[in-house]
Amino acid sequence: MKVSKAAALAVKNLGYHQLGKCNICGSSTIFICIDVNTVRNNMYCPVCKSSSRKRHVAKLLIDKINPKISSLAEVSSNQQLNNLRIYNADVNDAFYKKLHNLKSYCCSSYIPDVQPGKEIQEKVFCQDIENLTFADENFDIVITEDVFEHIRNYKKAFQEVYRVLKKGGYHIFTVPCFFDKPTLVRVDTSGNEDIHLLPPEYHGDKIRGKILAYRTFGIDIFELLEKMGFQTTVDFSNYVDKRYGIFDSYAFCSKKL
Repeated sequence: MKVSKAAALAVKNLGYHQLGKCNICGSSTIFICIDVNTVRNNMYCPVCKSSSRKRHVAKLLIDKINPKISSLAEVSSNQQLNNLRIYNADVNDAFYKKLHNLKSYCCSSYIPDVQPGKEIQEKVFCQDIENLTFADENFDIVITEDVFEHIRNYKKAFQEVYRVLKKGGYHIFTVPCFFDKPTLVRVDTSGNEDIHLLPPEYHGDKIRGKILAYRTFGIDIFELLEKMGFQTTVDFSNYVDKRYGIFDSYAFCSKKL
């Protein structure tokens, strides 16, 4: 979104801005509302540019690594946390800004004409999440945000996440999900060619501009992950979360048993 357009929307939605503290950069700030209909994907922290959704993921991450800290900005100064092995399937985001100094933090982007596993910038690797190049049981935590609805073979991708996680490790993730009905399949991927079962739905992507959504997950995601060996819970944002700029959001956490 262009700066001028975002500024105009911020002024338009002035009454929806929210005072609070960012649980990523640790700043006391005003969370900026760009769109009242999709606050999950905006309510931006002007300091680290994180969205409500990303701060919800940070909430679960903090809960798993050390509930005593209030923001990810505190992680790099904690020697015990500095040894955590974290893989984030997003690049140049608010997490990277605060966690890239950890010796065992890395993230990735998928670039079709680049060899998978190649380091394309410091601690940023080209990775195909259906065929990760990382070793078995390599990470304590894997983070993916609104990724799996765009993956053709999502079951294989979940299995890859399971493979690279240590026992007891966590996959913290977000996906669009219906909690009252099964997964809605938008594209048939059973063959070599995509067959659209519904009008194509595309989501915005900061690298590619837009990206096809193959499905909207449903309540059956829990059974799928349980069969793979995960114990999965979902956290819905509540009134208290508003102090961290987390609104109308939910995030999943799967533990490798």
